[in-house]
Amino acid sequence: MAEKKLLILRLEGVLQAWDATSKWDERGTEDFPTKSGIVGLLGCALGLERGDPELAALNAAITVAVRADRPGERFVDFQTVTGSPLLNADGKPKSTGNTLISERSYLQDACFTVFLETDERWHDRLVAALKEPKWCLYLGRKACVPSRPVLECACPAYSGLTEAMRRYPPAERAVFPMPFETELADDSLASLSRPDDLLDADRGFARRRVWRGIIKEGPSCT
Repeated sequence: MAEKKLLILRLEGVLQAWDATSKWDERGTEDFPTKSGIVGLLGCALGLERGDPELAALNAAITVAVRADRPGERFVDFQTVTGSPLLNADGKPKSTGNTLISERSYLQDACFTVFLETDERWHDRLVAALKEPKWCLYLGRKACVPSRPVLECACPAYSGLTEAMRRYPPAERAVFPMPFETELADDSLASLSRPDDLLDADRGFARRRVWRGIIKEGPSCT
C-alpha cells in the first residue's frame, strides 16, 4: 500500500458559502466546507474542467478532516434576478413574473483549517497546483475569494489526520472550543451523513459519513 502524505490548507476570507443541498432560488450554506467544495477548489488549482473524470478520482483519493478555527457568523443576502422571461427548471416561463428574490446565505469572517491525506502522486500534484493555481480559487462560490494563500503547508511532521488536527497551531482569533469534522471513524464522536461525496463526471453525489467533535483547548505545538 502506498504511503499516505498530509497536506494542510487554510480557508479564510470575508465570505464563504458551502452549499450541499440547495437549488434554484434559495442558496444556503453548511457550517463546514463540503468535500465536494474542497474538491472543486483543488480542481480549480489543477485546471480541471467541470465534468472531468479526474475530479471524481481526486475525491476518492483524499481523506478529509476540517477544523473550524473561527466558525464565522451566518447572514443572508437578498438578490434580485431578472429575465425576459425567467425560466423554471423545466425550461418553461415562470408564472410569478420576470423578477424574483434569491436568498443567498454566507459565513462571514470564518476560518477553516483543512487536513488532507492522500497518496504521493496526488500530494505532489496538489502542492504544485496550489502554489501556482491554473484558475482563481474561491471558497464555495465565485464571489467568495480567499484573503490569504490557501496552501498552509505540506507537512510530514504528524502521524496522520487526527494528530495534525489536534496539534496544528490555530489561526489568529481562533475561537475555543473548536469544532471539527472528520471522515475517520471514531465511536466516541457523534456522526452524521452529508450529500457531498462526488461520484462521477456527471456531478453525481452520494452521502458520506462524517464524525464531529470539539477541541477544548489550544493545540500545543507543531
